[in-house]
Amino acid sequence: MVVLTLGCSSREESEEAAVVKGLPSFKAFVDSLNNADLMVAKWAVNGDSIVERAALNIDWEKELETLRKSNVNHLRFKDSYTISDSVIGSERRVSFVAISDDQEVQRMEVRLVKGAVIYYAINKANSTLFSSSIIEFEFHHNQYSLKLDQKIKWVFDNQQYVVGNVFPKGTFWRANLQFDDAKCPINFIITENGQLLAKNGSETVRFSQSESIEDSLIFHSDNFNSSLVYSHVSDNKISGRWINRKKDNAYSVSFQAIKNTPYRFLVETIPTTNLTGSHTAKFLNPDGEVQETAELRLVQNNHIVTGSFLTETGDYRFLEGVVRNDSLLLSTMDGTHAYLFQAEIIDQELSGVFQTGTGYKQAWKATLNSKPAMSSAEHITTKHDSIPFSFSFPDSKGNIVSISDEQFMGKPMIITIMGTWCSNCLDESVFLKEIHELYSEKKLKIVALDFELVSDSVRAFKNIDRHKQSLGVNYPVLLASTKATKKRASELLPALSEVSSYPTMIFLDRNHEIVRIHTGFSGPATGRESYDAFRSKYLALAASLVAKN
Repeated sequence: MVVLTLGCSSREESEEAAVVKGLPSFKAFVDSLNNADLMVAKWAVNGDSIVERAALNIDWEKELETLRKSNVNHLRFKDSYTISDSVIGSERRVSFVAISDDQEVQRMEVRLVKGAVIYYAINKANSTLFSSSIIEFEFHHNQYSLKLDQKIKWVFDNQQYVVGNVFPKGTFWRANLQFDDAKCPINFIITENGQLLAKNGSETVRFSQSESIEDSLIFHSDNFNSSLVYSHVSDNKISGRWINRKKDNAYSVSFQAIKNTPYRFLVETIPTTNLTGSHTAKFLNPDGEVQETAELRLVQNNHIVTGSFLTETGDYRFLEGVVRNDSLLLSTMDGTHAYLFQAEIIDQELSGVFQTGTGYKQAWKATLNSKPAMSSAEHITTKHDSIPFSFSFPDSKGNIVSISDEQFMGKPMIITIMGTWCSNCLDESVFLKEIHELYSEKKLKIVALDFELVSDSVRAFKNIDRHKQSLGVNYPVLLASTKATKKRASELLPALSEVSSYPTMIFLDRNHEIVRIHTGFSGPATGRESYDAFRSKYLALAASLVAKN
């Protein structure tokens, strides 16, 4: 994620001239992009063709010149826009929507977290009897898009659409992870300051700690016990292995990468098929019978597709790929998983194969534009009324922490059953950190019960320490079990009917009675609206527990 911090000195207008205080102007936003010394790998639509461009430095003032005078956060525009200024957790959202079509800027929206811009969007439209102009700009995390449609009758018709992937200064690579009989493509950046950043849609996965052994470079994942190890074959080619150590026996997947290859899957023309929407997906066992049903949720932008599979207990996180006229291709690598989905598009169905880095292969199919019925995450795991919820496990210093400890007495709590190896648990931890920062001073306590796959407790505690440090987690993370299974987790927590998923969140009131149990976690890869609705709901639940305290 590219986070942009803006200084007051860059603003076009004084605070007194603004309708909404503390909101950066567009000039300040552009200045911050230039000051951040970023690079961009672009693709553009040229007629029916896709043009890919290798990573380069750009002048953001020149790139966004058509939007230079787009700031409507002025007192003189106060009565011309419907203005919304809202907060969801730690995220502030400000939007200006034009009341009439007479305004050139029809929409401006800015989102900030702790004063840093994570989203900026502007829509402009202007028309006369002989000309028209539409400009749409959106910047979100590590990507931006710019659409221009300008026409003058009998003179010219100018249409442009450009998408840029934004990243810190460095080199851009396309790697192929070698699965049994297929190649799983991923994109990553090796920055000038010695980080490796893997990219999946709007997600950036960091491998920050690096070391060299002989002619090999090793980058260690910030979040998981895995590494990318490689050596240079030539100036433009590297060869190596992705090594995953989440279990006692590590496994590795070989890869080769080519420098300055700006695409993930190559597509040369715009497809006629559009897969945006929700689709019923079914994963099949070797006999062709349905093993699991999921919702495949996709967003397509010309040929590029992002989205995820949503199951009853979580999502497959950030998938990125393409649509060709006859096929769908998706892949991801987040440090603990590597997935490849391939499917033929046949009428209103998808039929394909799912593969992972462990050598696993599974057939799957999907019915387009249909939404499956799935159990509610709040009803999968239930409580035993006759057994009070309790825990008593060690922290990384060897201290036994129990629910009966004085620090928890008379305070509402959120307990999460998780694993440091689990990517859905990572998403949940980011959300719990947000709750902790909002309500810890109001005496809401959060405790994570970690179930590790490794059998060595020393390794397990190292995993816990890395998890806390990489995310900046300040609440206790206790080692509940090594060599963990869901059956073992259920035995250790008998107040629950079962533990069927990592993670599982348990909300307790001040008397430590169970208020709600949420099985699994579907994070930001499920889509902005869906995840916003989840966050709003559970932030409100946390607030209600605090209010009753």
